[in-house]
Amino acid sequence: MHILPSPRSTLITLLGVASCLRTLAVPQENSFPGSSNTFINTTGLTDIVGWDSYSFYVHGRRIFLQSGEFHTWRLPVPALWKDIVQKAKAAGLNALSIYIHWHLLNPKKGVVDMTGINDLQPLFDAAKEAGLFVIARPGPYINAETTTGGLPGHVATIPGDPFWNPYNGEIRSNDTYYHDAWQDYWNAVIPVIAENQITNGGPVIMVQIENEYYNGPGQNEYVAQLRQRALDLGIVVPTVINDSGEFQNLVDSADIYGIDAYPVTFNCADPTAWKDIPTTWRTYHESVTPEIPFMFPEFQGGSYDPWGSKGGYAACRELTDPNFQRVHYFALWANGVTAVNFYMFYGGTSWAQLPYTNAYTSYDYGAAVAENRELSAKFGELKLQSLFLRTFNDIYKTDYQGEDNTTFAGVTTTHLQNPDTGASFYITRHITTSNPASVPLMLTVAVGSTNKTVPQLSGNSTLLGRDSFIISTNLAFGSSKLLYSTAMLLSTFQLDGNDALVVYGKGSLVYEVSVQLDREPAVITSGTTQITTKYFSNEKSFVVNFAVAHGITTVALETTQKTVVILIADYDTATNLWMPTIAGNGDLAEYVDIKASAPLLIRGPYLVRTATLAQTQNALALTGDLTAEGSTVLTVYGPSTLTSISWNGKELERVKKVAGGTWQVEIVTSGASVEIPDLLQAEWRYRDSLPEIGAGFEDESLVFANHTTTTNTFPPYYGGPWILYADDYGFHAGNLLWRGTFQQNDSFPVPTAINISVSGGIHFAASAWLNEHFLGSSDTLLATNNESWPVTRDMLVDGENRITILQDHMGGNLAGQLVCCTPGGRQRDLQQPRGLQGYYLVGRPDDAQFTKWELAGNYGGEDFPDKTRKILNEGGLYAERKGWHLPGFDDSKWELRTPFQGLDKPGVGFFRTTFNLSLPKNHDIPLSIMFDDMPGHYRSQLYINGWQMGKRVANIGPQISFVVHQGILNYEGENVIGVSVWGLEEDEGDLRIPSLRIVRDGGVYEGGVGGVGVEWWKGAGWEALRG
Repeated sequence: MHILPSPRSTLITLLGVASCLRTLAVPQENSFPGSSNTFINTTGLTDIVGWDSYSFYVHGRRIFLQSGEFHTWRLPVPALWKDIVQKAKAAGLNALSIYIHWHLLNPKKGVVDMTGINDLQPLFDAAKEAGLFVIARPGPYINAETTTGGLPGHVATIPGDPFWNPYNGEIRSNDTYYHDAWQDYWNAVIPVIAENQITNGGPVIMVQIENEYYNGPGQNEYVAQLRQRALDLGIVVPTVINDSGEFQNLVDSADIYGIDAYPVTFNCADPTAWKDIPTTWRTYHESVTPEIPFMFPEFQGGSYDPWGSKGGYAACRELTDPNFQRVHYFALWANGVTAVNFYMFYGGTSWAQLPYTNAYTSYDYGAAVAENRELSAKFGELKLQSLFLRTFNDIYKTDYQGEDNTTFAGVTTTHLQNPDTGASFYITRHITTSNPASVPLMLTVAVGSTNKTVPQLSGNSTLLGRDSFIISTNLAFGSSKLLYSTAMLLSTFQLDGNDALVVYGKGSLVYEVSVQLDREPAVITSGTTQITTKYFSNEKSFVVNFAVAHGITTVALETTQKTVVILIADYDTATNLWMPTIAGNGDLAEYVDIKASAPLLIRGPYLVRTATLAQTQNALALTGDLTAEGSTVLTVYGPSTLTSISWNGKELERVKKVAGGTWQVEIVTSGASVEIPDLLQAEWRYRDSLPEIGAGFEDESLVFANHTTTTNTFPPYYGGPWILYADDYGFHAGNLLWRGTFQQNDSFPVPTAINISVSGGIHFAASAWLNEHFLGSSDTLLATNNESWPVTRDMLVDGENRITILQDHMGGNLAGQLVCCTPGGRQRDLQQPRGLQGYYLVGRPDDAQFTKWELAGNYGGEDFPDKTRKILNEGGLYAERKGWHLPGFDDSKWELRTPFQGLDKPGVGFFRTTFNLSLPKNHDIPLSIMFDDMPGHYRSQLYINGWQMGKRVANIGPQISFVVHQGILNYEGENVIGVSVWGLEEDEGDLRIPSLRIVRDGGVYEGGVGGVGVEWWKGAGWEALRG
């Protein structure tokens, strides 16, 4: 195989070169095993976290940073955060990355709330307990497909008139107003992060400053201010900048510079359409920051899905399926990447008003862990890769030896080699990554001091379509040596005191493994895979050739000196293998990169969460989840000294030793029944939620919209004198209701039309009533709609007339969503107003226009009372303002009517019912609320126990099923469900919900994290918040 010459010699001359933020230091001597005394770069403030040009160090030990993104605020049940953390650890990750949401924590100037779902400490504690590092990403701007990228509404209205921004002040710059705006948040959140740094015994090893930002006047200075303030507040671990691509933005603005990449973009509607992998990653890194590890602070772990999509998140998961993971994640390794954060590991739910304008409620993201917290096929692939990385640390430090893209047409192979150990990795894929063809290959690889074409005995290495594989050579495992493997490596461990190597491959394909042995061994096999062997005495090489069959086949190679065991698994079986870690002693005992070990291989359970092994290795305690139907055969491979195994605290009986170091037991689950109530048969109550159109209606929650000036320099299109931008009145999310008043009598001409320009973000809608006459709805999928509704005399009354406009607020824009990046990359769309940008009575003179305007938004605005569910939970519907969605509200006098009967005419109705759940304890049972998929011109908000858990837009879609977790749902008692129905037109299908059901949208799992109740929000009911 022809290998191109290595460019590494160019890089070596640059090692140790540091930017002004990077210093060179020697790690302190410490007690952690395997610590390195190599010179490494540090922040100059701590040597616990450091780096060289290859990879990061923690406590002097080189690591591969394999991280997954998780947003606690998208799982609004703090008791369940531990579930995601444990699943990340079980997947073999060693870190989690977390965005922190400025708007939720700092809803009003001078107010910072770090309680309940805003409290970061439970996440930090769970990560430390599990042994996961944390990359903290506090923004302030985070994007994340959340409203205004996380910026609070009160920040979006700061004054200022920069020439580049037609809206408000110069946000995301060193502008004085903006500088003052982030102080409250930064001064509150950074000390909490600092307290939880690894230097203080916590899990935080990095802090990202800002997010995907650009070079530019005032911008570099702003990022420097953020970083310096973080240092002043106690941050000593490395700070990180993530560039949105290969743009050299803010390269020297932090200790670590990395780039983000989403190589197949976000076209879930066509999940087979992959773009080819960029060929410039390695050269870009080596030309820009060769002295630091190559890091992707965000790499594609799935895809967001917009309103109106055709595939939904199932298609996003197909777009970024296990084949995508192999092709693209292996390509990262081929480019020398040793630090990556997969966005997302768990996407969760953009409940309430969290989404930005083009995102719906679900944020499943097609991630490894689904929105309902079930494990997807992608979880299995991620686990295989992560366990490989956790085990074979030779790949943490490799030099690029070259790339062969000519020997086999359309195929490229990258050769990496560890300069210290000689271990090599040959990463092979199609040049056109979406190529569906299967290609038989015979690769020539370096084995010891010679080259060999493998496999040697029979068959070939098959590159399947849209796939990638790795051949590994010259790897030590235990006291043994792997000469080469064309099968994928999973891990190694000690099986009955012997070195064991775990490999896997696709069923029926041929693979070959060669280990170094001084003499020909006796071969003892157990399993369904048939093997062919040959011993090459002159090379002391024993070759095992096989076509993978289902299950695990154990191949023991016994000589008088030692026994080496090869465990061969087919791919599907391998994805169901677990290697939980066993804590070491002292500080940071749970971190596998530092003190923990992984001496066990386990097969059978749906999930293995934790393992504890007695020091004498005789008692094993496992926790985890089982599929709660039938039984599970638990197989444990490990020490031969085991005498007892327990599962979830219960000692298992009839444990059998089936081979040396191999134990087996059948676990019979309870088979608990799960009964789900039928909402179609429930007793529903109904009340009109648009009384504002009625004559004489007054309500204290309507505020006068009487501002004649605004900090927003984007002027209204027409009308006046009042500025009707909701943010100016402290309403930053949810439905908005406007009511304008004008006089009519014989001295005034009858207006021929009412012109209204409404802005609510793309995919918003608005409806208008003149007095109680329905004028129509505006729903053009644009960000701003200009409407002219005809008026006739019969719609008017003598005296005071009112036009009522109900509009959606679909969330704030993201930076650069509409008009991007000018000048110098500064982005202006975050401050586009929501509300009425024009209002005028056609046919009336200017002095006979509206006499006043009123506005209703979320109850209390920035002074909202619900500190449990936070500022984004509610909007301005009358039902929301009155608290009809809250538990404890008395609806006994309401009309009996179901949402399936719906409304009589366009408007808004609110429907409530209660239902009881009595689900088995110690089970994880994912539930969703599912709407009928029949299209209609209506919008509906779903409230469960006061939490807004979904927005259904029936004429746009795609979402019809809304995940509601235990902890929002009371699994052991009464629940309240509230549904608003906003009928935008007059057809029957526009006025009702055809059906609504509670569905079990996944399996039933015996286990879970336990302790998930509803007591934590019980005090936030109607009496406390509205009574």
